[in-house]
Amino acid sequence: MRCLKSVGWILLISLFAFETFAQNGCKLRKDEDGIKVYLCHVDSSRFKSIVTEFDINCGLMELMAIATDVRGYAKWQFSTLEGKVLKNISPSEKIYHTRIEAPWPVSDRDMVVHMRIALNENEATITADSESGILPEETGWVRVPFSHAQWNVKVKNERQLHVKYVMLIDPGGAVPAWLVNWTCANAPLQSFQKLKSLLEKK
Repeated sequence: MRCLKSVGWILLISLFAFETFAQNGCKLRKDEDGIKVYLCHVDSSRFKSIVTEFDINCGLMELMAIATDVRGYAKWQFSTLEGKVLKNISPSEKIYHTRIEAPWPVSDRDMVVHMRIALNENEATITADSESGILPEETGWVRVPFSHAQWNVKVKNERQLHVKYVMLIDPGGAVPAWLVNWTCANAPLQSFQKLKSLLEKK
């Protein structure tokens, strides 16, 4: 993936997203392998947001290559069955579809997501927001009605990055409270453990 210049309007979107989903009352739920996972109250939502922070030993372009490789999401993202790009709008913007396996008796989920990327030599921002009206819903899959995710990546030195990942999601349909609570704590931890393993082995 070629190096992209930071784009002003993408950064404005990022700032707007953080203001919209202002967080407070964050509680640490997981702290393993240098990965901290917090659950935070969100004033504008009945769901809690997930905030994950960690350092990773790799270069910025190495991380960006995996973080934006939709087809490779099944290798490291929690319970992800597949990812497929629906439209490449530009080198810094795409729309993709992903399928997520849920434990019985909960129905599997799918999402259509609009990804935007801003990148310079020292930091990167990725925003990923759910979209509707692009792909018809399929029988047997519950379409996630709302999701917002944002990566903020900063270079600490040549081979180390600091990552802050924020996600707020409404899974849609009927989901037991125990499963929501378990997933919120464990999904980001397991995902980023796999991501670190993939990148730090290189």
